[in-house]
Amino acid sequence: MKLLKLVLAAAALGLAAPAFADGGHHRHWHKHHKHHWKHHHHHRPVVVMPPPRIVYYAPPPRVYYAPPPAPVYYAPPPAVYYPPAPEPSLSLRIKIPL
Repeated sequence: MKLLKLVLAAAALGLAAPAFADGGHHRHWHKHHKHHWKHHHHHRPVVVMPPPRIVYYAPPPRVYYAPPPAPVYYAPPPAVYYPPAPEPSLSLRIKIPL
């Protein structure tokens, strides 16, 4: 049981260690305490950069797709009726003088 308490205490101290990690700044805080009211102005760093280049590009060409062609239906050929062919027959004319 005592070993369990010792392990739990060590784990709790290990988890709480970042809270105590101030690098020793808590020492001698009373010497500099009276100067905390002064405002310290820090100048911003000067960054020299060329102005941005603005380049205008032509828009891409628009592509228009034609709809598929409609189906074409042709009219049927006109009906042509030919006269019936004559039936084969033999016609003989004989002139007999009487």
